[in-house]
Amino acid sequence: MKNNAVIFDLDGTLADTIPLTIYALKKAVLEVSGKEYRDEEILNEFGPVDIEIIKKLLDYKHDAIAPDVYIKYFENSFNDFVKPIEGIGSLLEFIKSNGIKLGLFTGRSRRTTEIVLEKLGFREMFDILLTGDDTTRPKPDPEGIERALELLSADKESSFYVGDFDVDILASRAAGVKSVLALWASSSDDRLNELKPDYCLRNPRELIDIISP
Repeated sequence: MKNNAVIFDLDGTLADTIPLTIYALKKAVLEVSGKEYRDEEILNEFGPVDIEIIKKLLDYKHDAIAPDVYIKYFENSFNDFVKPIEGIGSLLEFIKSNGIKLGLFTGRSRRTTEIVLEKLGFREMFDILLTGDDTTRPKPDPEGIERALELLSADKESSFYVGDFDVDILASRAAGVKSVLALWASSSDDRLNELKPDYCLRNPRELIDIISP
């Protein structure tokens, strides 16, 4: 069966954006409230959309300004923290040049997702873009992947979801697509093999062999 679509997660899969996110959240909280958080405390709040995290860290007392302050630090400090993962650009180009549909589904907010894709020069490669702002149930619920398949008019049996976390594997399985564990990500872990993803890859270029027509 011809490969129909490849859908990517963002954080840790296309680029290592977690250190930047932690930095921007810490700086925004400090500027708005004077409160300081440790990195571990910020990480413990990960799960909701990043815009919601900054509101929660500030006890929902500065909702009118907090997101914009966070975005300011995220965008202005991007080049100091984030570089594309080696081989990702050529992988995306291969997918596009071979007529395979290309989507992105991330739990990150749309505002910061757009910044990441624009800064890396990847925005125009994707046929569809879904973020945590566009879904009501986060991974491991399959809602986001199922919605992406619908927008791409793609068959689940011949489609892939590429991510670096346990929830990515579980969401892929629930949606009925092939799961690709991105072990090239700094956030990934060999122990995730215990969840039995369909593919475990250490280099983005390995996916080319799997999806080649």
